[in-house]
Amino acid sequence: MFLALVLGLAPSGRGLSAEPTSSVDAAPKLLSTAGGKAETWADVRELEAAAAKGNPRAEAALGEVLLNGEGLPRDDSRGVALLEKAARAGHGPAAFRLGMLLSRGENGVVRDPARAVAYFRAAAAAGEAEAFFNLGAAHANGRGAKRDLGEALAWLTVAKRRGADNGTEASLRNQLRNSPTILTKGERRASEIEAELKAASPSSFLPPAAPFDEVYDPLRGAVRAP
Repeated sequence: MFLALVLGLAPSGRGLSAEPTSSVDAAPKLLSTAGGKAETWADVRELEAAAAKGNPRAEAALGEVLLNGEGLPRDDSRGVALLEKAARAGHGPAAFRLGMLLSRGENGVVRDPARAVAYFRAAAAAGEAEAFFNLGAAHANGRGAKRDLGEALAWLTVAKRRGADNGTEASLRNQLRNSPTILTKGERRASEIEAELKAASPSSFLPPAAPFDEVYDPLRGAVRAP
């Protein structure tokens, strides 16, 4: 039994707005960027001023501008650093964006599925619905997390409750129809997951700060060359 889930990300082209644009297509393949509640700035100068004052939404939006090279020269290093700062402040969309960069190996970020899972978990704790879906995919595929279909079903169930599902949860549930023990585990874990995340701060799920151009080794608490 194997469920193939594909993770992906595309820029929204939303300029300086910190309002997220996200959807799930039929692949399934997630489309999302770093955003937050609706908040806009008149120009790049105003956005940079807000980021300099430590506004996490501004940091995330400016990071996205720098990654895309829209309005400012592209600067992957600074863009990733701003997203990381926002994520450390508990900004869920920034954590989600970093998770996607880590899962795909883009913008100077080395591909590191295990580290991506940690960022998705932080994003989920901050309420990012797509993060629940990606965590379900990680457990279904064994990419960055132990392959566990019961755990995958649990995360996908929560994703469905939050509107980030395109039938994947139902497909997996159908595949498991003759595995009642796994189905029961998934249903139980879905409630446990929501309770666990509600009781913790998003940043508590993040690994120690480390360079993004190297693979993080959680066992040694260090980074290693990819």
